[in-house]
Parts: sequence; structure tokens; C-alpha cells
Amino acid sequence: ESMRFMREELKSEAFSRKQVKQTFVDATGLANIAQNFDDKIYNTAYVDLDRGGGFYRKLTESVVRSIREARQILLKATDSGEVERVKVVQALRSIERKFDDALREEIKRNAPKEEPVAFMNGVPIVNKQEEFESASKVGMDSFNLGDVTQMKENMSGEWKLQLIADSKGDGVSFYNKTLSWQYFDTDEMSYNASGPAGFLKLTQTGKFDFDEELRIITRKEVESRGSGAFLTDLLGTSNLSGAMASTNLEQQILSVDSELLITRVVVEKRSSLDTMKEYFSVWRRAETGQFSEKNQ
Repeated sequence: ESMRFMREELKSEAFSRKQVKQTFVDATGLANIAQNFDDKIYNTAYVDLDRGGGFYRKLTESVVRSIREARQILLKATDSGEVERVKVVQALRSIERKFDDALREEIKRNAPKEEPVAFMNGVPIVNKQEEFESASKVGMDSFNLGDVTQMKENMSGEWKLQLIADSKGDGVSFYNKTLSWQYFDTDEMSYNASGPAGFLKLTQTGKFDFDEELRIITRKEVESRGSGAFLTDLLGTSNLSGAMASTNLEQQILSVDSELLITRVVVEKRSSLDTMKEYFSVWRRAETGQFSEKNQ
């Protein structure tokens, strides 16, 4: 797993398939196994974990050990010079894994369970289902999915786009010099959004549906205006990119609290080996009306 991380995430040439293969051959003596067999010369391959070594440093620097650390990384990642891009992606992937586990557990807990029904004098005896108690402990370093009501309450308000990141690797685009925002009214289930569309500007208003089981936002009845309004009709939502995609494509909410809103693009099928471009979006809470009132 460590070697795959170094090869796929950090793009280290020393861990390319060809280089690893040759290193293994050299280390094990496979190239000279015939002549060394009689002399009982055996070698083994190893991973250099010397704390002074470059491989150990790269590996440990990119590891995100807890949800708390992942959140701190994202709060700090407001510009390209603040946090290494690969660590931003690792923080998002850490949150994604915890979200998937928590959502899977919640769906399993809420699924109807078939129970055998016993009868007494022709009357069914219904046993009250035991409440499911999660083995996970809620704490500062644990992931709390939260109930739907709380998530919608946290989501309500104004948000400024902080960054967009790929599903793996080090592809991160920061929006500290480009303004893109959205406003959610979860009472009316409506939204406003505005951001760049290439060199143009796009402003949208509409309604949205919220899938309470999967935490997915789907926008509808969208009205577009501004110099970039024609692009949504010309390209179609499936071909949008950047800030336009983050406010038009279906988004699944991974986490939302008083400061951060983290979403990912909803895709039907995705291999863990594939790199999805512009997969994660991180939004920072803004004062209500800070951008939306200026746009009226």
C-alpha cells in the first residue's frame, strides 16, 4: 500500500513499475539465482523506513491521521503556498472514506429487518426491535455523519468556494483570487449561485432537491443570467467544469459544519484506480448577504 501511494499519489519515479521491478530483481539476486544457488546467497527486498531517508519523509508528511487533522488542513488550505496539494487531496480522501463508512452503517441500521412472528391464541406477538448501537465513539477525532435535519440546518446560508480538487494525486485549484459563491435557503429549498464561466460570469437561481438518505443535492428550475448564461445551454451540465460544475452537477455532501461545506461530484460508476478531475469541492462559510445582496 505504501509503494502504491508513493507511485500513484506522489508520482515518485523511484516507485514506477519498471523501477520497482528492477530494484526487486537486483535486491533478491534473481538475475544471478542460478550461479548463487549453490553458494546459498540469498537477499531480500526491503522498504527503506530510515527516518532520515527521503521516502519515509514523503510518506509520513502526506499521511492524514484523523478527521480533526483533515479539517485543520482544509481550514488552512486557502492558497497554494499554505499546504501541499497532495496533502489537501489526502485530507479530502480521508473524510470521504469516513463518510462512506458512516453512511453505509446508517443505511444498514435503517433498513427494515424481517423478524419471525409468533402467534398466541391467533394474535401475532410483535417484538420491539432492539435499537442499533454503533460501536464507533463520537469524539473530536471521530467522524459524525449527523442527522438530516442538522445537516440541512448547517447547510443553510452563504458559502464561498475555497478550492476544487481531483479524487487523487495533487490536482487542486484554489479560488482565493476568483469569486464563486452560493446561497442555500433550506426552508424554501431554493438557492442562488454566481461564479466564473471561463472569462465570463454566470449567475443562477432555482430550487433544489435533497436526498435525505444519500445526502445528494439536485438542482432544478434553474434560471441563468449574465454573460456566461448561454454556456449552460450550449455545453450541457455534463460538460461543465470548474466552479460552474460545482454549482450545477449533482453534489453529495460529505461534511458540513459552521465553517466548511465539503462535497463530491455524484458519478454512477468509478474505479478506485481512476482519477476523477474536479471531484471534490470545499466551500467556506460567508456572512449571509455578503455576496448575494450585492448581486441583487
